[in-house]
Amino acid sequence: MKKILIVLLAFPLIGRAGEFDETKESGKLQLGMRTIFSSFSDDGYNGFGIGGHFRLKLGSRLNTEWFADYITTDIGGLAKRTDYHVGWAVQFYPLNNVIAKGKFTPFVAAGHCFDYTEVEKSTFGGLKVSRWSSAVSSGLGCHYNIADNFDITLSGLYMMHLGREINASVFKGPNDEPEVIITEEDAALEGHLLLSLSLNVYIADLWGK
Repeated sequence: MKKILIVLLAFPLIGRAGEFDETKESGKLQLGMRTIFSSFSDDGYNGFGIGGHFRLKLGSRLNTEWFADYITTDIGGLAKRTDYHVGWAVQFYPLNNVIAKGKFTPFVAAGHCFDYTEVEKSTFGGLKVSRWSSAVSSGLGCHYNIADNFDITLSGLYMMHLGREINASVFKGPNDEPEVIITEEDAALEGHLLLSLSLNVYIADLWGK
């Protein structure tokens, strides 16, 4: 009986989950999943990954995004690079700032993240090198609002990392067989372009205007 009562009480909440007042921009909470392309690579090898985030809008033109990413790069089948990002970004809407069906909402973004990187040779028991770093980022993006509470977002950020540099270089060995060498260098700035395509849904209005 208690379970039935709980289900009945939940139906009104479920029914209202997709109802949002377009004039109430501040306080909107959104969840999203994304696919990632990263030029953070060695010898021209690019990385691909997945990530998740939530967004909390602080004003009519200001949004925040809190994210975690997992990115892998295959280095010629000889080594693998893995990057973990955890961070946040601020999105500013200079033009259209109302979230409504059929509208494009461009934004300027800037943020910060922490990054953990591993580069490991593919051979059994191969050398593994890792590092922690910190990064700042800036870029552009745009939401396309499929519905009042659902959007697709495309963004491009340039991320500048400060930390020990790890390089994986592929070269031809004595028998013209490809080989890889992994080297470490002192702390330095290292940049890469991060492109993401995400699907996002609004789940709540926390405080309205």
